Amino acid sequence: MFRILCIIFFSVSFNYSQTIKHLNEISIEEELSIGSIVTSLIDKIPNLEQSNEYDLVTPLSIDLDLFSINHSQHCLIIKNRIDYENLCLKKNHCIISVSIAVSNDDTIDVYILPIRILNKNDNLIKFLVNRTIIEIEENDEYWFKKNYTLPHAYDDDEDLITYSIYLQNWNKPYGLFEFDEKNLLLKPLKKFDREEQNIYLLRLIAHNQNDISTDIIILIKDINDNIPKCQQNQTLFLITNQSLISKFLLNVTDYDEGDNGKLEYNIENSLLGFSIDRYNGEIKFDYKKWIRSNESILIINISDHGKPLRLSTKCFIEIKLTFLYDIDFKSNISLINQTNIYINIENIDLSLGYFLIYDKQYNKSCLDCLININSSLNDIFYFNYLTYDLYLNLNSIILMKILTNYIHYKENISLNIEINIINLKYPSIQSTKIYSFIIHLNKLNLLINSNIFFMKIYDNILLNEHISIYNRYHHCLNNQSNQLILIDPTDTFHIDKKFNLILNKYLNIKQQNIYYLTVQQKQTNSTNNMNICSVQLRIYILSPYSIANVFPYFTQSFYILSSKNLSQFSLPLIPSYVKYISSMPDIISIDPYNGSIIIRSSLLYSSHYYDFSIKAIDSHIPSLSSSIPIRIFFGMNKYSPRLLINSTRQSIEILSSKFLYQIKAYDPDILLNDQTNLYPPSIEYEIANKLINIEIERFTGRIFLKNLNKTKINFTLIIKDFGQPNRLITQQTLIFDIKSNENISIKVFLISILLIIIIVILLSILILIINNCWISHKKKFKIQKKPTWQNISPTTPDTCLIDNEYMTTTITPLPRVSSREQRIYPAYSYVNDYQHQRRIFSHSSLDKINFQYSSEKISFKQNYQQRLSMTDINKYLERFEKLYNDSSSQQYLHQPIGSVV
Repeated sequence: MFRILCIIFFSVSFNYSQTIKHLNEISIEEELSIGSIVTSLIDKIPNLEQSNEYDLVTPLSIDLDLFSINHSQHCLIIKNRIDYENLCLKKNHCIISVSIAVSNDDTIDVYILPIRILNKNDNLIKFLVNRTIIEIEENDEYWFKKNYTLPHAYDDDEDLITYSIYLQNWNKPYGLFEFDEKNLLLKPLKKFDREEQNIYLLRLIAHNQNDISTDIIILIKDINDNIPKCQQNQTLFLITNQSLISKFLLNVTDYDEGDNGKLEYNIENSLLGFSIDRYNGEIKFDYKKWIRSNESILIINISDHGKPLRLSTKCFIEIKLTFLYDIDFKSNISLINQTNIYINIENIDLSLGYFLIYDKQYNKSCLDCLININSSLNDIFYFNYLTYDLYLNLNSIILMKILTNYIHYKENISLNIEINIINLKYPSIQSTKIYSFIIHLNKLNLLINSNIFFMKIYDNILLNEHISIYNRYHHCLNNQSNQLILIDPTDTFHIDKKFNLILNKYLNIKQQNIYYLTVQQKQTNSTNNMNICSVQLRIYILSPYSIANVFPYFTQSFYILSSKNLSQFSLPLIPSYVKYISSMPDIISIDPYNGSIIIRSSLLYSSHYYDFSIKAIDSHIPSLSSSIPIRIFFGMNKYSPRLLINSTRQSIEILSSKFLYQIKAYDPDILLNDQTNLYPPSIEYEIANKLINIEIERFTGRIFLKNLNKTKINFTLIIKDFGQPNRLITQQTLIFDIKSNENISIKVFLISILLIIIIVILLSILILIINNCWISHKKKFKIQKKPTWQNISPTTPDTCLIDNEYMTTTITPLPRVSSREQRIYPAYSYVNDYQHQRRIFSHSSLDKINFQYSSEKISFKQNYQQRLSMTDINKYLERFEKLYNDSSSQQYLHQPIGSVV
């Protein structure tokens, strides 16, 4: 048919007239199915139905033979597949002209119908590669000058394609790369370190009517920029056996790869007995080749094979040989079964035993060994590093709690001791051994045998408060008929007859926390031949809020909680042999597993607060059991704290203990009766200016002076309550005028001394004046005085006339003179009325008698006393008697006036 039409067309063109007519352009989409109607020809070609015959003119190219005519329907249909990309893009035939020849009687009309092929998005975009690998050199100094080309996506439909790039986690690569979408370039934003991250995975996405992606793999190319690193700065090579070769593998890493990370090992300080594998770093120790050295560190040099330069480092291996020493514990008061030791303590001052360190290589005791002891019960032991003796540490908190608790007078203490030994000369030689100790304490035996009585008292006790030391088990403290004296170097205590210690000074734990006193029986006549008893008192001073009171199972001395944070609170974890018990288990209980507090009574929520206590009971060592007070606030805090005595200025006399005053405040939200009990406290005290010359105890309010020389202190006091949800604060300015008893005593003493000195000076002056007057008077009297009858005794030179009486003044009796005293009165007598009367004889003056036979001078101070011989005395009497007789009147009766015995 096609050939016929062509022949007809050419033949007619010579015999008939021919016209060519152009029809309007129509458009069709590509990829229409074969047989689909393109357009109706009746609408386009007039009188098509009356025409003799019509058909398509054969196209010049077979690629354009795409259409055909359905004569029965008079329409143009699809003959072959129409592909826009093939026709339009490749062959540039976007418009296909179809020629239709219509034959009439004498004419042939050719109608040209242009058909535009429309593109249909029937092709997906695609990348020609699935992944792209980009290598970036690490730590590149010129990173900012470089960029990397990314692959393009393709779309046969030639639609517009846009691009975006993401990291593997769908985040933008901010800070790492910059993406140039227009030129499809990837630019680094920093230099990369392969050891931080050696690979980055990105995803490049092409967007069109459909999206497609390709993987971009960024590999950071390694350079030799990392030195080898040991696993630790210093590792330990523990050698426990002398019969076998000990091995130790050194763990070293190099983050570089390839030759850059290939390592080589060498010992830098070669020690006999040690060797190392050059390639894998295994260290070997051979005891047979080993010789002691004072070096205890192996220095290993490790280098890589990197280029251009090999990098190296040093690793330090600590050597510890633990097989050379035997450790033994020796004791006379213990039973030892290998590492289990049972000790029954009778005297707390004595050593528990001593450690013996034996060197197996030298077969002798170690003289250069240092011993370190670690105990599972903190500092319960004291170790003498010179003698290797082990003692109980009486300053230990745990031991203090045990020894001062006489309710449990028998207790067993189980603990582990780790003994670490190091040779000071050869520090690589060390040994460790663990012992299990069971210490039996009979506190009554300790009191009787050691004569030490352990006590603990709180530092907030008042002056003159009685502390009984009576103990019925000790003979010195159980008999109140004993007269005891207290030896206290600090003069803090004294003792009364009822065996009570009485406080003289206020206690301050910061000044002194232990007192060493001695109580001794007073020595009397009845106790001279008896043994005087004596007891040492070791008194531990504790703060009522010290952690020592609740150690070791609580971390603070009290807890104050609120109903809001109660669910978050839990007590510290404790060993299995210790359990918590509430003082009010029916109202508040303790969870035994996690130590949380459980409210069992809903009535508590209607109260403002509730106080109770929790006890940690130790079944192994009962003395370590402790109780802690807890206060839970359920209500809201309403009132600020107040001072109990609201006085802003006070005059205070202080003692030498530096105690100044005790502030007392209270919380109006809490009953006053509950605040008299200090546990837990209701107020916290603080001083605003920390640099002031006083310090205040946080919960008791006691104020102590730092410097006794201050006479006036002005400060701001801050008091806080513990209410919930917010603590309320009150500030008060206080002024203290200080009078120190010690200063007053010193002033009075100095004034007294000064007055005494003045009085002594005045008396001395007065005595000097009197003495000078008396001496001058004596000299005058001595010159004017002559011997008379008034000053010469008629009998002996040892008597003188005083108030008309002769008084014997002789100190040393003469042989002729009787030891008895005589009073001799010279007198005359006459007869009158038959009565004899005697008259005092008027004395005659005698010239001074000088005895040529006596060379002794008579002193006035001796009151004219003379030590004369018997011959002198007799001559004196004879002369006196002669003078007397010559001077007598005849009218007087001559009476004897004296006698010489």
